Amino acid sequence: MKAVSRQKQYRAVLTLIWVLALLPSMYYAYMQIQEDKIVDHYLSQNKLFGLRIGKETAVRVSDQVREDFNVNESSFAALNMAERPFLREDVGFLLTHKEGVCGEGTRVIVNLLSRLGFNASRITLYNRELQSSHTLVSVVIDEQEFFLDSINSPAEVNELLRNNNISSNDFNLMHYSDNISTRREFVRTGQSGIGPEGLIKFFDRYWLYSYEATPYSKLLTKIGFDVRVFNFKRPNQWISILSEKPNKIMFLVTLIVWVSALTMYLLHKIRIIRKILPMKPKEKEVKGGPGLTGSP
Repeated sequence: MKAVSRQKQYRAVLTLIWVLALLPSMYYAYMQIQEDKIVDHYLSQNKLFGLRIGKETAVRVSDQVREDFNVNESSFAALNMAERPFLREDVGFLLTHKEGVCGEGTRVIVNLLSRLGFNASRITLYNRELQSSHTLVSVVIDEQEFFLDSINSPAEVNELLRNNNISSNDFNLMHYSDNISTRREFVRTGQSGIGPEGLIKFFDRYWLYSYEATPYSKLLTKIGFDVRVFNFKRPNQWISILSEKPNKIMFLVTLIVWVSALTMYLLHKIRIIRKILPMKPKEKEVKGGPGLTGSP
């Protein structure tokens, strides 16, 4: 009786986990659908749908977000910078309240551009002390990369990024090239179309870049390791998109929990069925060789 009672309790617990795990999945799926509707409404409202994929369109999207967002932290009404969730606020929240700094602006721009068909990813620039200084967007069109500004940046930085195609290649040449003569010639001639003065100011302000769609440093810090990891390889597009959708991430996580609970539940049911069904008796083996009857 005790064994039967334990089995019933175990089955009840599995059933409860299965039901409870399904509810969050349904909630996050609903939130993602609502977020997608808000993104489409913003694009439609600002007449951004139907534009060709090119830098001009990307800059137009960035400019629209810069114009709409309040970047003065002291006047934020909805966004609490000190208590942001680990995955940060979703685009639905950000486009509804239109508050944030460069990180929030980057999330919005990446989502808007991705919806329009662009290959966009989050990237962070670091200063000489390796402290994050600005977060913006890396865009690739026809295998050519350029950095697109986010919000809350100095006017001269925005202007420089708008009018020139600065990319990770420029950082690699300016800071990681072994040939000092090549770097000097790059600054002197302005190979990216940027004047020497603009180049020097920009690369003096920003020394390092890191693609942050996979935030290893943030994860390590969360579990107690004070380590900074820099990602120099641009992530796949699906990773870049998924990293900016916290509702979709949570949907997938809770769905995995639900599937795991369902699997455990089904395995438990199979074990019970096997115990209930009668087993076929094994046929007794007849001793002796062929043709032997076993009689004396």
